[in-house]
Amino acid sequence: MKRRYLAVLLSMISASSMAFDLTTPQVNNTDNLVWTGHLSPDTDTVTSAIAAAHIYGGTAAVPEDINPESHFVLEHCQTTAPKLLKDVSAQQFGLVDFNQQTQLHSSIDAKNIVAIVDHHAIGGNPVNMTQVAAIDIRPWGSAATILANHAETLGIDLPANIACTTLGGILSDTMVFRSPTTTQYDRSYAEKLAKLAGIKDINAFGEKMLEAKSDLSHVSAADILTLDYKNFAYGGKKVGIGVAETITAQQLLDRKSEFIAAMKAYKKEAGLDHLFFSVIDTKHKRANLLWIDSADQKIASAAFKGQSQEKWLILEGVTSRKRQIGPAIQKAVEAN
Repeated sequence: MKRRYLAVLLSMISASSMAFDLTTPQVNNTDNLVWTGHLSPDTDTVTSAIAAAHIYGGTAAVPEDINPESHFVLEHCQTTAPKLLKDVSAQQFGLVDFNQQTQLHSSIDAKNIVAIVDHHAIGGNPVNMTQVAAIDIRPWGSAATILANHAETLGIDLPANIACTTLGGILSDTMVFRSPTTTQYDRSYAEKLAKLAGIKDINAFGEKMLEAKSDLSHVSAADILTLDYKNFAYGGKKVGIGVAETITAQQLLDRKSEFIAAMKAYKKEAGLDHLFFSVIDTKHKRANLLWIDSADQKIASAAFKGQSQEKWLILEGVTSRKRQIGPAIQKAVEAN
């Protein structure tokens, strides 16, 4: 009888050792592992996938084409862009920078998700996994910061180019430490990564990133709408929220009619109940929240009390979709 119990215990230990472990990457089987982030990938998503693949093995991938800021960071850091994710249903996945089903690439089956590294709230419509996965979610300014901590904790050296891209992820999501989501962890790891990357002036690097992100004169309103865009499920409603972070906000606001037309088309095409787009003025720390119909205006008015213009609200001190815009809209939608 004791031998049978021992055999069962050993089999349980053996089975558990096959699970993905964020604390001991050496035991993980990464031959078939892909690290990827959310749809409409931003720089934090792109660079976190690169960092995770270096730390834990596997391949970095992006679900869709990357934005101008990410292109700048990869070129500046002399790093190859992650491959574009296609139909890879037979592989295992580590998710970075998100946990929502609405932001998951259509080819990924939840049963193949083995790890999540994120810094967003678990709300709305989280990925529903059928098995236990290794999950690390912290209220830090970026997923890249968390992965920098993983590398340090595990004693894994980040080469200069990956230290550089990881720094780019931190600076992007914290808006060069201007976002209310910024923590001391983000500042501390940014300094450590800058030293590894040989970057002497963190702020100068961050400002160049903001300039690259802001240069959207050659990009259509329809493409800008989804460059940094996320779908959410709030109160049984499908809600889309796009943002454009820029130091030249007026250039985009002058194209308001283009954005309204693009939003009308996209809302119908995507079958959304509500759609919002915010031009984030990073220079003056304010959001310009646009909507397109009375249903969305009702939600925006309930969520915020800002200075009203035709088809938009000016929200002083609002710069974060994660911490400010998303939660306020969620509360308003669920209350209606």
